[in-house]
Amino acid sequence: MAIRSKEDLKEYISRRLGAGTVCVELTDDHLDDAVTVAEEWWQMWVGVTKAVLITLTDGTEYPASSIATDIDSVVDVIFELYDDGLEKIFDWAGVEINPYTYVYGGGGDYGALVQYMQYREMGKRIVSADRDWEWFEEEQKLIISPRTTGGEKAVVIYLSTQMDYNRLATYEWLLFRNYALATAMKTLAIIRMKFSDKPSATGGFSMDGDALWANAEALEMASEEKMRNMQHPVAFWAE
Repeated sequence: MAIRSKEDLKEYISRRLGAGTVCVELTDDHLDDAVTVAEEWWQMWVGVTKAVLITLTDGTEYPASSIATDIDSVVDVIFELYDDGLEKIFDWAGVEINPYTYVYGGGGDYGALVQYMQYREMGKRIVSADRDWEWFEEEQKLIISPRTTGGEKAVVIYLSTQMDYNRLATYEWLLFRNYALATAMKTLAIIRMKFSDKPSATGGFSMDGDALWANAEALEMASEEKMRNMQHPVAFWAE
């Protein structure tokens, strides 16, 4: 498959709109606008998701620029697992059976494992070891709590402001390309409609602005329908 790029897409649109065969065509600025609109449309429906591994520092605030240069918004943070002595945190309460020892040292069954995991999560909450995060859109910064002393790892998953066309699957690329084409067709249709029914030395002439607009709307609607069919169903969680 040929390398995908913005220039390749603009050349494709120009050819589809009849470049080299008609006298009223789009400028390079028009094509840039069409591709930009298509990128914004794709970001609105799908978004470009990326992930980066960061090392937590001594503090809670992480400006977007310290994580990545193309962050639009953070959608999830995955923290590394660590024990931090959690298997012993119930000693202070005089718990008779240490769940860690019971499961892994005493041959416990599945029920004991479930109980251990419940104890572990409860213990993390008690000692405030369970990490949490919040993204502040206006200030463009990520807050991770509780405060760390640094050194732990976390994966930050975010929506990117930049599109890499080569990351699109084949069917995604075709859908994106068609929407960019439809956007350019609408711009060209507006231009050509200005020349409708103009006089000339050989008589009046008209251009295909109306037909081009209708075809663009059909292509745009088809792209929207295919995009809706690509969406994942709404998830439901039982409390």
